[in-house]
Amino acid sequence: MTRQSYNTFESTDSKSANLKEHVDSLPLYYSKGNPLRRKQDGGPSDADYLLLKVSALISVIGFFCVLAYTLLVQQRVPPRHELGDVKGTSFLDHETPISAFAGKSFLRHNIPFIDIPDSLIQDVYYYRWTSIQRNLRYIRAGTGYMCTEFVQPVGYAKAFGSIDAAAGHQIDESRWLRDTFYGDDYIHLYTRGPADALQYTQWILDAASRRAMVTGDTHFLAAQLDDLIRIWHEWDQVYDGAAGLYYYQPVWDAQELSLPGFIADPNGTDWTLRKDGPDTFRPSHNAYMVANARAIARAANLARDGFREAQFSIMADSLEEAMYKRMWAPEQQFFMDIIRPNNPNLTRLTGREQVGLFPYRFGIGLNKSYAQPAIDAMFDPEGFLAPYGPTTLEIRDPWFMATRPDDYCCYWNGMSWPYSTGHTLKSLAAIYRSGTTNVTAEQYLQYLHTYAGTQQKDGHPYVAESHYPFLDTWSADSWNHSEHYDHSTNNDDVITGLLGIIPQQDNTLKISPIIPKNWTYFALENLSYHGHLVTILYDKYGSRYNVGHGLTVFVDGKEVYNGAEKHATIRIPPPILPADALINIAANPTGPGQYPMATATYTNSGDFQFKAIDGVLFYDSIPDNRWTNYGSPNRNDTLTVTFARPRNISSVTLALFSDVVRGGGVDVPARIEVYGSSGLLAMVNDTSSLLPNDRNEVTFDQTETQFLAVNLYRKASHLWVGICELEVWTPPILGPTYHAVDAYLTGKDTRVVFDNSSTATANGAVVGGLGTDSNVAFSGIVSSGGQTSLILTYSNSGNTTVGLGVEVNQVSQTSLDLLPSKGKYVNTTATIVLASGKNYVSLRGGSEDEGVRLETLSLF
Repeated sequence: MTRQSYNTFESTDSKSANLKEHVDSLPLYYSKGNPLRRKQDGGPSDADYLLLKVSALISVIGFFCVLAYTLLVQQRVPPRHELGDVKGTSFLDHETPISAFAGKSFLRHNIPFIDIPDSLIQDVYYYRWTSIQRNLRYIRAGTGYMCTEFVQPVGYAKAFGSIDAAAGHQIDESRWLRDTFYGDDYIHLYTRGPADALQYTQWILDAASRRAMVTGDTHFLAAQLDDLIRIWHEWDQVYDGAAGLYYYQPVWDAQELSLPGFIADPNGTDWTLRKDGPDTFRPSHNAYMVANARAIARAANLARDGFREAQFSIMADSLEEAMYKRMWAPEQQFFMDIIRPNNPNLTRLTGREQVGLFPYRFGIGLNKSYAQPAIDAMFDPEGFLAPYGPTTLEIRDPWFMATRPDDYCCYWNGMSWPYSTGHTLKSLAAIYRSGTTNVTAEQYLQYLHTYAGTQQKDGHPYVAESHYPFLDTWSADSWNHSEHYDHSTNNDDVITGLLGIIPQQDNTLKISPIIPKNWTYFALENLSYHGHLVTILYDKYGSRYNVGHGLTVFVDGKEVYNGAEKHATIRIPPPILPADALINIAANPTGPGQYPMATATYTNSGDFQFKAIDGVLFYDSIPDNRWTNYGSPNRNDTLTVTFARPRNISSVTLALFSDVVRGGGVDVPARIEVYGSSGLLAMVNDTSSLLPNDRNEVTFDQTETQFLAVNLYRKASHLWVGICELEVWTPPILGPTYHAVDAYLTGKDTRVVFDNSSTATANGAVVGGLGTDSNVAFSGIVSSGGQTSLILTYSNSGNTTVGLGVEVNQVSQTSLDLLPSKGKYVNTTATIVLASGKNYVSLRGGSEDEGVRLETLSLF
């Protein structure tokens, strides 16, 4: 699968009388008397820039074929392998709903469009796609994308800024994006990469299983059976065999200051206990584990592993039975928490929390005796119903807090948390479709409409952490931190709940909307399902979409169904599966000190050149995420990205920042020049078609270069330029040889060094500084699975053997002995087992006393 190309600038041969002027103006100074800082080892020096000028001038004199002018072609999208010639429909307006948002190219290409009578829900729906867009982060080549919770990193996050608490929500939401690599990469980060699936309780396995029903890529799920089981067993340490249930502190159920903490510390004498809560058996956590076990059983079925399918089906059934036995309170008609310490009889709490509503979404309790009390509680004004609810604790409870009592951000005893609302909406939809209660479609719409009304700020759609239940304001919404907080679902609740797309494993599409009786129309256009583009139109009178009365369905632009009812199950063609995705070799998740490196001739004091390659892409003024030269005295400034080794590239993508419509002073440039090791690669003179706050791609003939220098000219003396992200997309590295300098490097002294005795790269780039804390991690290693010979090329200038541990997909498999080699590069080998699909191979360890350097890893 190819990455999307947005606004494309294709270089053409052109004479330019001004080329010498353009090249001569490439700045060698910040301003008069202030020389440009010398680049890091292996990067372009001042002499390199002089060479660029000379080379470009020669090109003008001798060769008019230099890439001197770049033709603008807006929104050029290359053919997509996984969709082939698939075409959608165009019944709806695709421009007006997204006109106020940045990153329009992403939205046009990726999202399904809707048309419903409720404008509030519809407006929030389009906004929430931008929330996802802001929180998608490209980590590094081979690892790909992840989804963050906070657009600005937080200290307690794990690998690459990951936080598993809402990963299930994020997978549920992003599964409807047309580009499948966002979800594939993110799931791999947990199943095979270094993300921590034990930090918070989670339903990642369940979400991955249900996502496979959307993409149709069942092999992707089946191939990770062993990884899913490994994650499952990480939770063994908090399983109580006598109770048959799992326990955890509520703080790690993503719910600080919730009811168990107040019950355990009623007098407020132990802040930590009150905040974190005691070990507690919770309906939420145990329901997640039931769902995760059933996801493993489904993966085992797809992998034709009958034993483990039966094993995990039995485990899921047993855990669900324990929930009914231990957690269901007949006197309260609710799933309740049970504090574990000093509670030998497993006495349940008496306060009803919103987590007791979570199990239904996972198919637990969907009969009348369990489900009707849940519905009654949802719509009880003394229960969970509030103007900006639902609340996380019943309003009638003595510990219910309509306002926070202090400045601590995260109170769950009464606030309205989108995290919990997303769960509750799914439970409400599941109960409705079970047909066992008196709940109506109008009541589902009521909850969804209330949720949309809650997601507002200053008259515009907006989501933060938590909201007051009776006040029209957010209770946790910290500046430059929790804006557009991605900790919940909304659009999945519109698509699967309201509009009724029920994903199926087989080649069928099930449509079962929860639509009020007075709705005469609804539409969902160009939904990506099993690799096809599906459009669903319901038009009671046939006059809105002019395709006939009732329900009409199009697949890949062709009408395949028309019927009078709102519900249908139709056959669709077999799935179209994705091909290999391009990789971004410019992304650096580590920060300054590792490659790729970013430098600039001038950077505004409030900005940071590293943010142009940190993989985070959004265009807001606050939170900030950009490099700008705002305030620069220079007519033009240069942002340079230096790679660890020379790379073959043919384009650069610039996500250009502009805030002039917001009253700021940054806008798209008047001219762009791109330089590499061989000189001028491309020039954009006519920038009238540049997309502000969007991706713009500049293409050129393939070249080998160790750096890209992007020179940007200001439009006027009062305007400057900015880049939110610089990306360099190339074909993936498919082996069998991988350079160590391309790996993800961690460890105090682990870094790229340059060794003249190494011939693996043109500049002698290798990895050195290996200590006992080092990890050299190779990601995106594609295999068909099975035993593989690993060959590591290294040098060891010391006098003793150095050992490295080898992990595959976070599981230790073997070790390597790096014998002394007198500084020469030699091989050491081992046999490992790779999984089918993408693998994550880590080399751990080293010695602070020895001079070990790593060159390449080969797998045969």
